[in-house]
Amino acid sequence: MKVKKALKVTGIIILVILVLVSVVLIITSVMFRLRVNRTTDYLKNNGYYNLVSAGDYDVNVFTCGNENGKHTIVALAGYIDGEMYIGWRKMTAPLEEDNRLVFLDRAGYGVSDDYKGEMTVEHIVEHYRTALQNAGVQKPYVLMPHSIGGVYATYWQSQYPDEIEAVMIIDGSEAQHFDLEKDAFDLDIIKWVRRAGNLGLLTPMISSEYGKELKMLSDEEMPISSALLEKTISSRASEDEMLRFQENINDVWDTLESNDIPKMYLSISYAFYTKEQLIDEGFTAEKLRNEYQIAGDSDDEVYENYLETQSEKRKILDAYIERMGNCQKIELQGQHEIMFDKPDECGKILKDFLEGSDS
Repeated sequence: MKVKKALKVTGIIILVILVLVSVVLIITSVMFRLRVNRTTDYLKNNGYYNLVSAGDYDVNVFTCGNENGKHTIVALAGYIDGEMYIGWRKMTAPLEEDNRLVFLDRAGYGVSDDYKGEMTVEHIVEHYRTALQNAGVQKPYVLMPHSIGGVYATYWQSQYPDEIEAVMIIDGSEAQHFDLEKDAFDLDIIKWVRRAGNLGLLTPMISSEYGKELKMLSDEEMPISSALLEKTISSRASEDEMLRFQENINDVWDTLESNDIPKMYLSISYAFYTKEQLIDEGFTAEKLRNEYQIAGDSDDEVYENYLETQSEKRKILDAYIERMGNCQKIELQGQHEIMFDKPDECGKILKDFLEGSDS
């Protein structure tokens, strides 16, 4: 009898726990959707919201700067950066006076529609081109991608060189050849993160970590920016995009045609040559161990191993730059999200390059 009673009590406790967990998940999920709705209203009221057909879905196309400027600069986001038209603006300020800026989202990014199709580089670039055409943005373009956006920009300028007058890659993912069986990433966590995002469970982490980077945003912009990031992480399209990361890079490398379009690669991640440079930019040994998985019995060994890794990656980057053709490499030490870390310095480099390409 005592055993049956104990089992019954245990069953009731488990049931209560499950009910409570379900209630909490329902509440966090509803709160997440309310945040998205408030964010959408904010973007509409402040002129950021402009959905345009990309063919299979609608994407947000935000335009600012000088409508009659010298160049039309098309900004392409890094991975899950669904708020670039807010977070990049301090960096792009030097460019906006004399040029038209177009912030072009991908499927699942920010307030753009999600997409259940394949996020191959070919599809992404075709959707980019269709969206700009439907938005009435005339060619030629100056492409300004960050991180993984560099992969799509490289494919675009290689396959459709007549549409592009210059390319400014900001710490882009370098095209190379992956052995998909040997070098495959374990990306199951991406699927779990998306599910957690849809349940509103990422809010505390995003607000805490993201807030450290976006100190230049106002108190009004910060929650908007965080909500856009949270929504992007939770999209089916961004999940598929990351699952195809190596496949897309291989496709870009295999189809890359050299040309004379003026290009600039702003190298941030691989611009470190000494331990002192790393320390000056906030890369502690603890950070390298925890965030970059760099092993070492001592702090000095961690720095040494990291710098050796950087040297090997620079060789891959330099081969990519050479293959693109007519590409200048500029180095700036800092964090990968350089538009948050050193927006003024980065903006000046972009402006100087663009003005130099005119001469």
